[in-house]
Amino acid sequence: MTLQVNLFVLISGWFGIHTTLRKLIQFYVICAFYSILVYCISLFLPGTTFTLKDAIISFMPFSFLPGWWFVKAYLFLLLLAPLFNKAIEYMSKQEYIWCLFALTLINVFYGFFCRQSINPNGCNFMQVMYMYFIGRYIALHVSFDKHKLHKKSAICAIIGVALYATVWILNDFYLHWVSSLAFFNNNNPWSMFNTIAIFLFFVTMEFKSRSINWLAKGVFPVYLVHTSIWISAYWNNYFIGLYDKHDPFSAWTIVLVLFTIYFIVIVCFDHIRAYFTSPIISAIDQQLHKLIKLSGIC
Repeated sequence: MTLQVNLFVLISGWFGIHTTLRKLIQFYVICAFYSILVYCISLFLPGTTFTLKDAIISFMPFSFLPGWWFVKAYLFLLLLAPLFNKAIEYMSKQEYIWCLFALTLINVFYGFFCRQSINPNGCNFMQVMYMYFIGRYIALHVSFDKHKLHKKSAICAIIGVALYATVWILNDFYLHWVSSLAFFNNNNPWSMFNTIAIFLFFVTMEFKSRSINWLAKGVFPVYLVHTSIWISAYWNNYFIGLYDKHDPFSAWTIVLVLFTIYFIVIVCFDHIRAYFTSPIISAIDQQLHKLIKLSGIC
């Protein structure tokens, strides 16, 4: 998982995260909903039995679910975004560049190249914070000719994604040693360059589409279901079975078709989920605001 994670946070940085109590509640409700749902579904799959411990854990998506590292990292970003935004607001451009230099040194040099514990693979809060700061810098300090940059970013994105996909496919079938080079790590400089190119390509496009916005709202739920520890092993075993039964082209074709169907189903389902959970989120938000007001905290 490389391009999509970095891209998601870059977009967050571009628009800026404005944390509110309602957003925190909404984030928990979405994560807990899919955690509980997928756990319940897993009980009908072979090899899974009900335990009180797992049932309780399903209600705590931020605490004990190792497959959802991004959920915890993004929660930390939501909590710290007000402080980050305030610091960014008072930074000069030169100070911001120095900040990005320091984060690059920490995450890329010490993290990716030296494999230090602060960010060895890009699957942690340091990587999420790094990409958020890059996204904010592009939004606040980078001015560009949209037409020229659109063409350049398109070329870079096509070349980058093509190379990434080629290495990914070759790694699956032939070059299994590529994974040992950390090529697919989120803090790989090549991966981050591709992500920024893709991001700039879409930023410089002059069109608005309700359909794309509608689909984009379901990306996070797709991630939650796909990476859930309750069923991720079944996904992996099924796809490995496809490679054993079919030639590479047929296997990838089946995977692509199945993923497209899966993506559309989850996106449609999540809009239904939002219809029913929105009143619950509003009710919790109102009650918590009343409690905060009565307590005199603010």
